[in-house]
Formats: sequence, structure tokens, C-alpha cells
Amino acid sequence: MTTKVYRLVLLLGCFFLVESINMDDFFPDINGNLTKITWAHAVNNKTYLAASLNSSAIMMLEADVIYGKINGSGELIPIMGHPPATQSDLSLEEFLTTIYNFNKDENNRKVRKGVKLDFKSTEVFTKSVDFIKKQYNQIDYPLWINADIIRGPLNFETVPVDPNIFLSTAKAFDKSVLSLGWTTTRPTMGLAYNNAEVNAMIEVIKENDVKQEITFAVRAGIAAQSLAEMKLLKDEVNNCTLTIWSSEGDEVDVPKLRDLIFEYGIKRVYVDVPKDLRDRLDLGNK
Repeated sequence: MTTKVYRLVLLLGCFFLVESINMDDFFPDINGNLTKITWAHAVNNKTYLAASLNSSAIMMLEADVIYGKINGSGELIPIMGHPPATQSDLSLEEFLTTIYNFNKDENNRKVRKGVKLDFKSTEVFTKSVDFIKKQYNQIDYPLWINADIIRGPLNFETVPVDPNIFLSTAKAFDKSVLSLGWTTTRPTMGLAYNNAEVNAMIEVIKENDVKQEITFAVRAGIAAQSLAEMKLLKDEVNNCTLTIWSSEGDEVDVPKLRDLIFEYGIKRVYVDVPKDLRDRLDLGNK
């Protein structure tokens, strides 16, 4: 039975008692090393969902949620997909139900999965809340709620999810980790998160009196150039973690990214990157 723990979190000078699902208990083989957690990225269709659930090598499923139509027909609903897609063969409701049924099956006890839902717009997030609430009280596995809520480096086209709507609405999911990110573009060497972007994130967390655990979703190639800014997050938001992600083909300064990971510590960094980059990082998790 997965253990639930209470954590006393110091966030921006205030104490909160927060119930959460402990990742060490849920994934005991990691021995506290969050970089050992393995990911399936963009699990946005039935075929990939089935393959990911059936893989004992996968621990966490990251999936994107957009507003669109199932196979291009019917009404607009929350579906699994990444912009610019507007259709999918998998709805959010079916996605959640499939994972719930998989995880409650005693035959899958040793290979249960956690989930990270990446909401691509304010609209789809608000439309998804009721679907999540239907199962939320029965969920005993990690369910992260993610959105890019602050505009990030050189991305002037992507509209961030409204931070106040997201953070205030997400309070209903009090046992979920909130995964908070910045809109980004494909990184080039030297591109970094700046102080204004980081301080905007810290301020909106403070304004919304966030009590859940927080992980900051940062793009590997940009975060590698932003050690001081990442340390600022660590200093201002106690017990936060980083979730380092990357797309295929991103330029990444691997030595600097390693420095960042070990600055935070392996107990506070998740690594959701393509296999070639993970191998180059050589974190000793083979």
C-alpha cells in the first residue's frame, strides 16, 4: 500500500502542512535518487499509452492536454495531444480511466505508473477540472498538474496559461505536485532564464498562497545556462524540485547541466530528457 506522508513545507517564509504521495515510497527502487525515475514523454495516443503502461522500464507518464475533437469529429473536449494538433484518438477522460484501472489491478502492483498532465491552455485546464475530480479522491499514485504559466526566454508567440486561474483552481488537487514552467523556444547556446522571469514566478506563487509541493519544469538547454537563477528558485521556494526536460535536437551544454543537477542534488531533480542526452549526462543510473 502506498504510504501517504505529511510534509511540513516552508514556502516563502510560511509553514504549511501538506499531504502528498511520497515518490520514494511509490518508487522504492530509486532509493531517494529522483534522477532514476524514468519517463515516457508525450503519451498522447492509445498506442503509446498501451506501450508505456506495458513497459516495466517506465515509471512516469507525461502527457499533453489540448482542447479538440476525437478523430476530428464530435464536440470539443479535453483530449491528449500537443499543439498544433487539434484531434486525437484519446480523450483526457479515457486516459485517466485507463491509468486508474491499470494501477488498481493487483497484477500491476510492482509496475504502477505516475502521471504528469501538461495543460496547453487556460481553456483546456478549466474544462478538465471536472474530469480529474471524478477520480481524484480514489487516486493513490502521483498525479502532477503542469502548465507553463510565465512567459519565458524569446517566446513571444505561445500564450502562457493564466497563472492566477491555474494556481487558484489547482488548489482543489491538494495531494498533487504542481509542475510550473515558462513558455520556451528551442534553445541556442547562451539562452537563459533571466531574473525577471524567475521573480515573476516566485511572486505569483506567493500571491496565490500555494500550499502544494512544487517542481519547476525547466528546459535543459536553457536551465544549463541559468545556474544563478535556478539557485534563486531553490533559495526562495523551500523543498522545491526541478524537472529538467528536453526535446530531441535541443542544444544543451552537458557539463553545465550536470553542474546544475548536482548543485540541486539528486534528491531534488527529475530528468525527463531523450536517451542520448541522458546517456551523455552520465548520472550513474544505468
